[in-house]
Amino acid sequence: MLERDNQPTIIGRGAYTPADAARLVRVPIGRIHRWLEGRSRRYKGEAVFDPPLWTAEFPQIEGHLLLSFRDLIELRVVDRFRQNRLSLPYLRKVVEAARSMLGDTHPFSNVRVKSDGRRLYAEILSATGEPALIDLLSGQHAFHSIISVGLKDIVFDNEAASYWAPEEGKGEVVIDPRRSFGKPVLLHSGIPTRALKLQADAGRSPRDISRDFEVDERSVRAALAFEMALAA
Repeated sequence: MLERDNQPTIIGRGAYTPADAARLVRVPIGRIHRWLEGRSRRYKGEAVFDPPLWTAEFPQIEGHLLLSFRDLIELRVVDRFRQNRLSLPYLRKVVEAARSMLGDTHPFSNVRVKSDGRRLYAEILSATGEPALIDLLSGQHAFHSIISVGLKDIVFDNEAASYWAPEEGKGEVVIDPRRSFGKPVLLHSGIPTRALKLQADAGRSPRDISRDFEVDERSVRAALAFEMALAA
């Protein structure tokens, strides 16, 4: 796909609707829109606008949000912060500090955040200028832990996240932006897990599916387990 009318190509970068992203990272669609598009609301009788936490890599298409693979990884890490009760105002400061420090619009899918250790986390926290934030996160060790869990099954190439090998896929399933536009596929054959699930839904056994698609039955079972986990 070539660039046209200044629209960047999606080849090699993944392409996910908010519904796709919600299914893969288990973040509600409304929250995805709020984090990436901002939100208008009323506060003490006044209209206010909460800006997005970051800007999606792709421009909107006819008013519709489209996420890249790196947006997907940012969602995972930001959701980890929210699970640890970091408020959106504090979280916005963390994102801005990390973005400025790393010179990357998507800092939480940058390998330095995973590999640089406590020094980088301390610097990011210090750059927020909010002592209460450091107290809330119990210092840089907790900050490190939150990010590490969010990135534990992400593989990096150079500085940026390269692909994701979800635990539920048992080493057989990957989400790779360079393959099938980032949809979940079997590692070795590239067959979309969704295609295998459709066969199973039609009543085919893993053995039959394995034979028809010429892939190992273990891979088929891993793909079906992965799809089942997404549906849970």
